[in-house]
Amino acid sequence: MTDWDTVVEHIQVAMQALDNAHAASETLREKTDRDAVIKFQTEMKQLTKRLEQIQNILAHEDTYTIDELAEAMGTAMGNTTTYHRIPDVEALPPN
Repeated sequence: MTDWDTVVEHIQVAMQALDNAHAASETLREKTDRDAVIKFQTEMKQLTKRLEQIQNILAHEDTYTIDELAEAMGTAMGNTTTYHRIPDVEALPPN
């Protein structure tokens, strides 16, 4: 998977986290109890974490671009080893 595929995946997962947070907020409006508050807080923390990952990627987009170009050139030259100046972004599993 390329870094850009990873970026797209992170965006999709963040969109799902946003949907989950929105659903939790609706539940909280309908039924304000301890469980609903905890669920809302948990979903908001997940959303924040996902958005921070995307922000980190965007803050280093030039490095990701160089990594993509280096990988493409290596592939074109028959090199199967991948090289990244930055470590792969850790993907969190979807909820």
